[in-house]
Amino acid sequence: MTATTPVTCPACFEEFEVPAPHFTEVPCDVDYDCEVCCRPMRIYFEEEDGEIIGSAYGLGD
Repeated sequence: MTATTPVTCPACFEEFEVPAPHFTEVPCDVDYDCEVCCRPMRIYFEEEDGEIIGSAYGLGD
């Protein structure tokens, strides 16, 4: 089973779950389209207290 982490879209502000990368792959930055409004965004994944945390931001940010 793939671990997920919640992110909030910077365009529509809806929260949804995205697959989290493996611990060996963080920190990383990935392209992703919002699952609600379909706008493009970037998600920065990092490890924090043993968990993978995702932070979404717009392409112009």
